[in-house]
Amino acid sequence: MTRAAGLLCVCLSLVCGPAFAADCWVPNIRLLDNQTVQGSMLVVGGKRCSIVMIRSPGPIYSVSLVTPPANGSVSIHGDRLVYSPRAKYLGEDHFVYAREGKDPENRPIKRTVEISVQVKERL
Repeated sequence: MTRAAGLLCVCLSLVCGPAFAADCWVPNIRLLDNQTVQGSMLVVGGKRCSIVMIRSPGPIYSVSLVTPPANGSVSIHGDRLVYSPRAKYLGEDHFVYAREGKDPENRPIKRTVEISVQVKERL
């Protein structure tokens, strides 16, 4: 029972709550069809931070990096986007990603997110 409760808490935090780990914090980001929204990320220098893209109504065909970060890198692995700051970098960074697909009525949509990153010595 305890194992199931712990697993449920992990699942709920991925679906409903912000992503938080000892080295990273990403608040929930609510996407809007055919609009650009703002998001943020706190990450410890030298560590990676992930954004898990949760399923949405209608199929999503692609995730792409629109604007790469100036002081790090972003890689896309299926439904996970991973930011890695440049070695020994502390400060601000920024990147933009987009998800493209179809809405439930089969109309094309694009959901764009601008992420402001704070790379710090500790959270």
